[in-house]
Amino acid sequence: MLQIENLDISFIKKKESFTKKENKNNLIKNYIEHNKKKQYILNEGDKIDFLIELGLMSTEGKILKSSYNKFRQINRYLEFIDDVIEELKSKKLINNHINVLDFGCGKSYLTFALYYYLKHYRKDLSFSIVGLDLKKDVIEFCNKLAQKLNYENLEFLNGNIKDYDRAKEVDLVFSLHACNNATDYSLEKALSLNAKAILAVPCCHHEFFEKIQKNKNSEFYNTLKIMADNGVVLDKFASLATDSFRSLALELCGYKTKMIEFIDMEHTPKNILIKAIKSKPSNLKEKLKEYNKLKEFLGIQPLLEELTKKYFLIDTNTEIPYN
Repeated sequence: MLQIENLDISFIKKKESFTKKENKNNLIKNYIEHNKKKQYILNEGDKIDFLIELGLMSTEGKILKSSYNKFRQINRYLEFIDDVIEELKSKKLINNHINVLDFGCGKSYLTFALYYYLKHYRKDLSFSIVGLDLKKDVIEFCNKLAQKLNYENLEFLNGNIKDYDRAKEVDLVFSLHACNNATDYSLEKALSLNAKAILAVPCCHHEFFEKIQKNKNSEFYNTLKIMADNGVVLDKFASLATDSFRSLALELCGYKTKMIEFIDMEHTPKNILIKAIKSKPSNLKEKLKEYNKLKEFLGIQPLLEELTKKYFLIDTNTEIPYN
């Protein structure tokens, strides 16, 4: 029982009780800090045009109760973007302009958020953004909304990731919730475009699950049979193994990678974000050994290797780094 007026904190354990005196100022300070409202890049109360048009915010600037989790996700995403841009600038990978590609943009909540952020919060950068999706009706909706809001240098295209050929180089590629191997195709395309930074939040990791389950002679299957024979456990393991393998592959292509929690599990199960920044290659031999050991342990040959091997900075046969 907490009584702020009397500053008594009573603890009951079995039949014993005791009272602990707390400093009044510290108690009130801790109580306020625990309950204070989190500060976001986009703030509730500001009338943000794209949030209003997409039905997340009222015309008075209030976030709808049913949309608050999405609002929180958008802000978390913008925090990642802000960190990536600062890192790209500090490493002199970009100067005063950034080209962005969004593969599998969907209804484009995050794409519009990125535009708003760059327009209103990054006066030091000019920019262009392209969103790509397979759904024609979604792309038509997004282009109409961009025109309505006068969002210049923002374009949405209908098509497959594999077929995109509008740009020769980009600075930032992100692919959020692309299902199964769609993430792998987006990574391959990002590599072909010499992307300075890649952000990916994969989902639906079917390939590894099916291949691991099929190969009953693998070291994994024989060592951790209890996991391999339980679908729900194998599904979780396959997801983590897939993203770890992707991270290693990007390291072999000359990127510094990090896997980060994107949003709390209570809001979405798709919670790992792979962040990759172009960097000076290091420890390629060790990384290749780790990559091969993981592949051999699982007993699989992933599609990702077929797609990205040509971008590796080390010969997989001789283990000699390329010049």
